[in-house]
Amino acid sequence: MSIRTFATFHVKSAIEFMLVNGQWLMCDDGVIRPIVLGLVRTADAQMVEVPLLLDAGADRTVFSAFFLELLLPLRSTAVDEIRLAGVGGQVDSITVDTVLGFVRDDGRRVSVRGTFGVFTEGESAEMSVLGRDVTNNFSVIYDYLNSTIALLAQPHYYEIKRAS
Repeated sequence: MSIRTFATFHVKSAIEFMLVNGQWLMCDDGVIRPIVLGLVRTADAQMVEVPLLLDAGADRTVFSAFFLELLLPLRSTAVDEIRLAGVGGQVDSITVDTVLGFVRDDGRRVSVRGTFGVFTEGESAEMSVLGRDVTNNFSVIYDYLNSTIALLAQPHYYEIKRAS
């Protein structure tokens, strides 16, 4: 099963039957952050594991500079380059066309094909970031109190109820 992200302006097919579980990760700086493990397709067609920080404020999915060498051969044409900026200002990056995969709760893989950023300098971000170009295709749950991180698509759903 595969889809295109909104970054490519076309959803190829609907995501179905999907639950991807994430986790709360204690980072080196002592901060606990929400992540989902993904798989990125490299230039040699290998799928390499990548921890992705879930960031509801990030417009785009961007891989850390750690992946630059692996993804550089997949670089998009200069016309397709996307400028990245955040709280710290504009950062240097390249744009690549690749596949990002996730392992569902049933062990099967779902893939998202799209155009993603890659930081070119290690100081830009230590972790890769899963942005809304991908997460807008799912219902995303960040539930710190119940230790839950999840990406959902039908038939999985969530329901909010008032405690009785």
